[in-house]
Amino acid sequence: MDNVFGQKNAGETADAMAKRVLTDARRAFGDEVEEPLLERYAHEAVASLWQESIRVKTFVPVLALREIREMLDGRGPIEVAAGVSVA
Repeated sequence: MDNVFGQKNAGETADAMAKRVLTDARRAFGDEVEEPLLERYAHEAVASLWQESIRVKTFVPVLALREIREMLDGRGPIEVAAGVSVA
């Protein structure tokens, strides 16, 4: 029952969650984007979702990957290939 309410990840920190998201992002986008940019996006996405009052952390990785995808979609094809950041 704990898994249903997100308690399985209750002790997880934002940094640990960002590492987990980075691992997933590498699998999904590693061929398109350079490592430092993926790392930055993973930390930014988790930070935007992670609040002090966060109770259910189960969906943070899925939502963070969605945010990373949106960040990457906002870049042009040349920028993606070159790993250029347009922040």
